[in-house]
Amino acid sequence: MSVNLVWFRRDLRLSDNPALYDATQNGKPIVPLFILDEDTNNAGAAFKWRLGLSIESLSLDLERHNSKLILRKGNPLHVLKELKSTLGDLSIFWNRLYDENSVKRDTEIKSYFESLGVSVTSREGMLLHSPWKTQTNSGSHYKVFTPFWKAISKQEVKQALPKPNKITKPLKWPETDDLREWNLEKQIGRGKEYLIETVNVGEENAKLGLKTFLRQRLKNYAQSRDRVDLTESSNLSENLAYGEISAREIWHSALNQKDVEFNEKEMFMRQLAWRDFAWYLSFFSPHIIHTNWKSEWDHFPWRENESELNSWKRGLTGQPIVDAGMREMYTTGRMHNRVRMIVASYLTKHLLIDWKQGLKWFEECLIDWDPASNAMGWQWVAGSGPDASPFFRVFNPELQAKKFDPEGRYQMKYLGQSYLSNDDSRKFYEMAPKSWNINEKSRPSSSIVDLKFGRDRALGSYAKFKKIIADL
Repeated sequence: MSVNLVWFRRDLRLSDNPALYDATQNGKPIVPLFILDEDTNNAGAAFKWRLGLSIESLSLDLERHNSKLILRKGNPLHVLKELKSTLGDLSIFWNRLYDENSVKRDTEIKSYFESLGVSVTSREGMLLHSPWKTQTNSGSHYKVFTPFWKAISKQEVKQALPKPNKITKPLKWPETDDLREWNLEKQIGRGKEYLIETVNVGEENAKLGLKTFLRQRLKNYAQSRDRVDLTESSNLSENLAYGEISAREIWHSALNQKDVEFNEKEMFMRQLAWRDFAWYLSFFSPHIIHTNWKSEWDHFPWRENESELNSWKRGLTGQPIVDAGMREMYTTGRMHNRVRMIVASYLTKHLLIDWKQGLKWFEECLIDWDPASNAMGWQWVAGSGPDASPFFRVFNPELQAKKFDPEGRYQMKYLGQSYLSNDDSRKFYEMAPKSWNINEKSRPSSSIVDLKFGRDRALGSYAKFKKIIADL
């Protein structure tokens, strides 16, 4: 009997999953599949650990539908070939991914199987809109967010699809790997027992988190979203990273919230569009994920200073808002978006260290890691990306703290007054690798770089950079 194989990737959910929905429409048996490929296996420690929780949650959801998630590790083409040999007659379904490696891989797989007469269906399930659906009047792609937002805000976002009523199981299941043997938590170190307290795993929890945010915090979002001492953000980036909830469901749920003014809704919906924009740019300019979008920035005179880089990573710069942010990320796998901008500016401006170093550390530590959004954010701050903040815009961390953490509650939460007085600050020392050899007494009494000196040095380096470019 013919079966429909549904390949789950960054869409670990049952509702609004177009590939799964389509596969269930003809009544054929469904074989759900997740493949741990090389790119995923090489991701950062926090992301991989959290991915394991998401896979486990999806497996349980499928079991409640009398189904089962098949796990395989290896090259996706080889895995699919093997399953074709085992299952015989099959059709393949997946939701599109937009990074360069995935596009190349999926194109190769689709071409191979279609040459054998195997039906391969790719659907749109990750973004609000596929990148090629939004073009300028001249037929090119947008490079600035505001006109991009104006364009997509006029486009109709498809309604979210329901969960399938029934997922028919095959007569015989193919063999599956044991998730525990993948050991996705191998690199997480001592922090697992603390990180587990901060995560919101799975489709049902994502839906509940969305509902809570819309009812309680959306109405204050525009005014309070930058306050780092408040909890006005949605915290849905974690669930979006694994596809436990779709952008379309969030979009329509926010739009349909009747007791909230449109400007509040719009500010929140723009964040979904910004995520789309990041993937949009990475689709048309794949190098943005790893290198300078503006090639002239290859000539920027970044400093190499491992000691200061490590101080930044470990929250030991002596700038409280910066150190609190870095420790928030290490102990929770998250960081408030405003603080992300502050710590990124401090690294690239005051320390004058290449943004790619920050990009790598974020990838290692964030549970909501998204390669396109991460790269877009870093290049926006550094000045090397499209629609970037100019390099000469240097965030003063002390002024930022006064504005967005006026009573210092956020800083106190993650730094504390003493090792024994604050659970959140204590977690950091207990989670930190022993090789760091740090404790509550390790924090510097003053900033590792004077703020005025750092700003002046950054602006001087930028002036040199402009001269280098002019002389090329």
